Amino acid sequence: MADINQKVLDYANKQSGRYGNGECWTLAEDAVVKSGGKSSKGMTKNFGPNSDYIWGDSVVLGAIKPGDILQFRNYSWKRTTDLKVTQPDGAWETKKNIASQGRSHHTAIVVAKLNSGMVEVIEQNIPAGSGPVQTVALLFSAGAPTTKRDAEKTDDGDVVTLTTITDTVSNPPKAFRPKT
Repeated sequence: MADINQKVLDYANKQSGRYGNGECWTLAEDAVVKSGGKSSKGMTKNFGPNSDYIWGDSVVLGAIKPGDILQFRNYSWKRTTDLKVTQPDGAWETKKNIASQGRSHHTAIVVAKLNSGMVEVIEQNIPAGSGPVQTVALLFSAGAPTTKRDAEKTDDGDVVTLTTITDTVSNPPKAFRPKT
């Protein structure tokens, strides 16, 4: 028989479009309760629309598993990609790209732990007020910057591209294991 986490994940995976009233909490709450788990309403002190919901037993992010619930408060992830292209004559140019994501007050269900700092989740209501049920990858722990060197041979010599990726994460989510 499937454990509560597998049931929560199975329920969430069956949803599409805009689920229920479209709130992120509704998707997670229904997935937990309809899978035989305890409601966040009874576990969250002073429950309300702006509460930091409690979904079961607290779990360290490094130990999350599919079906766990993530509760976000002022989370942000910024990825900076720096490119430096050096021509054979020594001339160079740089380019910078910054991409970011945030979750101010949000709930999501873990689909998979992709690596030591990244997780795939099922969520809805991103951006707030819209957004269907979707699966996305989110970083919860940033490692050291990574640099990759590529060289392309030309008639005049090598064109060298250095790509450095730096991630920063602020206010990682809290993780919970649903209770029966």
